[in-house]
Parts: sequence; structure tokens; C-alpha cells
Amino acid sequence: MKVAVFGPARRVGVVHEGSVVDINAAYAKYLAETSSAARPLAEAAAAVPAQLNAFIEEGARALDGARAALEYLLDQAQDVRGVTGEQLWFGLDETRLHAPIEGQSRILCALANFADHMQSAAENSHGEDTEATINRLLAGGPKFFVKDHRAVSASGDPLRYPARTQRLDYEAEVAVVIGKSGRDIKGDDLASHVWGYTLFNDWSVRDNVSFGPDFMYSKNFDGSATIGPWIVVNDGLDPQDIPIECRVNGDVRQSGNTRSMVHSFAALAEHLSRDTTLLPGDLIASGTPKGTAVDSSRQGPDGSFPDTLFLKPGDVVEVSSALIGTIRNEVVKPTD
Repeated sequence: MKVAVFGPARRVGVVHEGSVVDINAAYAKYLAETSSAARPLAEAAAAVPAQLNAFIEEGARALDGARAALEYLLDQAQDVRGVTGEQLWFGLDETRLHAPIEGQSRILCALANFADHMQSAAENSHGEDTEATINRLLAGGPKFFVKDHRAVSASGDPLRYPARTQRLDYEAEVAVVIGKSGRDIKGDDLASHVWGYTLFNDWSVRDNVSFGPDFMYSKNFDGSATIGPWIVVNDGLDPQDIPIECRVNGDVRQSGNTRSMVHSFAALAEHLSRDTTLLPGDLIASGTPKGTAVDSSRQGPDGSFPDTLFLKPGDVVEVSSALIGTIRNEVVKPTD
């Protein structure tokens, strides 16, 4: 099942064959026409909420209700209008899909979590300080940083080129969406806490990057966390076998798989949940495989990188997975 957030009211929808269905309203219709429910709208609001995190928290009841409502609309319903006559079906080309995350949810990002990415960066580095930094990042347990939820963008949104950089980079990633609260989660129990999977582009500024207190400055700017286009739920995906690819202007730059993660999603969740409760709707991003502009560019003696592979206004970046979908953004001028 593909669960999206759509329209002006940011309601939960289920994507089906080029359309998105308002699943809360569809479930109210299902109750009104197939049961003795006295208050179908109120019952639908409780069982199949219209807002994402409430829908996620409702767990199996919401998913079962969504599935029943969709099957009813497809096979039995006499029309596709809601209880009050409202529209239930929307073409993906006639409505806006938002990033499938709510504002209070955290975006927790793995750092230095694909060996090929770090190896490529090491091979293209010049200074001993760079090599030492890479070795430090790879040593020990998981490393992570946080993306500001106010930096979120959706597929189709223009990505405003940050005026402070001359080296804007892309990072194709997979993210797991937490479905059940948990603290001190054991790695082998992760499956019971994962609700679904989505795509993530960790846009990054590469000028004068420091892995010190100001590191997140290079990771947070308007639009720098593209998420979507939806969350794939209950499709039997193996979190450690999801392909991921990035194309820039149609050319493949990255092609990897989560099986190559240094620290698995289970290890990341165990690390991140120590003394900290992970909540429904929180995202954990995988880190990125090799092929980014920074790890594919040869560093000069002065520490600089050629700008050939870095993004420029007008570039179109697509992050995709055959098991999830595609997010696509065009980079635009800082003044746009």
C-alpha cells in the first residue's frame, strides 16, 4: 500500500493506479453503506484518521480500514462520492502530494554509512586531514545528524540553490518510518517498530565542511530534506535489500542498495533509541552510496574540488527505487 499526504488540507490518501483516494472519507462511505454505524464520519475519524501521524499511530486498524474502503470503492460502491457528496478520487496530475511527514516528526540521518561512498571519498581526497576525518567517521558505532523538519520539501518542489554555496550536492537515500513508539529498541525487534519506507534526498552544501559543531549548517537550508513521494506500507520489503538510484539530468550518478549499509537500520534504531523514545512518524535515513559529486571529484592540493559534478541551477535531480517510487526536483536560482 502506498500512503500519501495530499491536497490543501494535507489529508492521508492511498495511491492506486495513477490516482489518490481520500481514505478517511472513503472509509466513512464504506461504514455508512455497509454497516449500521450511527455516526460514520466520527467512527472514520477515529479508526482511519485523515492526518498522517494519527493514521500511523492507529496501526493495523487504520490499514485494515483503508484496505476495506478501497476494495469497496473498486468493487461494490455505486458511485465514488463521499457521505456528504465530496470528491474521493483525485488524479495524481490534478492534486499536490506533500512530503509524507508531519512537522513534529524527527528526521534522523545516518552519516558515513556506506563504505563505498567513504572509500571513494578517501581515494579522491588529497590531504592527510581529510583521510583522518574519514577514518574517524568510519570508526566505532553509528554516526548521525538531524535535519530540521522546517527544511522539508516534496517531489516536484523547486530546490532553491543556496546563495552561500558553490558546491551543492545530492544524496539518494532510503528512510524507514517509525510506526510504534519505542525506547531502547533492540535491533532484532526493529521490524515491530517500522511502519513503512520512503525516499529521501539529503541535499548538502560541500563548501568548507566541518565535522564539528557547525556541521548541520551544511545540511540544513530551505528544501534540503526532500521526502516522498509516499510511504510504502505492508509490502513485505526487506529493509536491507532496497535498491536506490540518483539521476542528474537523466544520467545515473548513484546506484546502490541498502544491503551495503555499514550499520543496518536495526543497528541505527538501537543506537538512536538509547534513552530516547522514537515516535510514530519519525524517520531514520540510511546514508548514501557512492556517486555523490563530492566523493566523485578529485580534491586539489589546496583542498578544493572541481565544480564539474556539483549541481547548478537548471539541473533536475531524481532519486528513485523500483520498490518505492521517484522523487524529482529542479534546482533553481537563489533569486527564484
